[in-house]
Amino acid sequence: MAVELTAVFPRWIALICLLSVACAGPVARMPAADANSALLPMDEELRRELVSRLEADQAARLAVMNKLQQGLTPDSLDAERMLAVDTANTAWFKGVIAARGWPGRSLVGTDGASAAFLLVQHADRDTAFQARVLPLLEQAYAAGEAEGQQVALLTDRLAVARGRPQVYGTQADIVGGRSVLKPIADSAGVDARRSGVGLPPLAEYIRLLDSLYSAPPRP
Repeated sequence: MAVELTAVFPRWIALICLLSVACAGPVARMPAADANSALLPMDEELRRELVSRLEADQAARLAVMNKLQQGLTPDSLDAERMLAVDTANTAWFKGVIAARGWPGRSLVGTDGASAAFLLVQHADRDTAFQARVLPLLEQAYAAGEAEGQQVALLTDRLAVARGRPQVYGTQADIVGGRSVLKPIADSAGVDARRSGVGLPPLAEYIRLLDSLYSAPPRP
């Protein structure tokens, strides 16, 4: 059965470029790592599995981004491919969280921890799971095991899913080749909140999104 495109694409479209956005502005200073987490042995097998699953996640999304940049419309096969990857990753990651808790940098390295975040960020079909993970991610950030911008992104993801204004202004739709942000609570203070977790100013973020998603002029 074909997947309804409008039920899938608007929810993740601004998150394809998440790794690029993470490098777009100054990174907030991380709290000192918790002494106990620093003693955890590295789990190389778990790190490799997380990175492998992220590669599948990003391949599905980059295929769609390439179409958008060419002025093409993604089709139902693109949506089905992405949904299949996300469903498999969410089911697997729920088992990891239940058995190990949040896999921070000390356990799976920086690349593994970044992969873990993106897997939960893209678990849109299971917002209850995302809600359970958010406090774990906040604790990991407080211990120096995660990034503040990851907390911001998941916070906003959940707010939008629940029909509430977002806090940090990370969630947007692309309409007519331009970025349209979802409603933001206390928009006057959003740049201060963004700075506090290592995100660039909102205007800079919007320019980045527009540059990534604007289709080139047709010949």
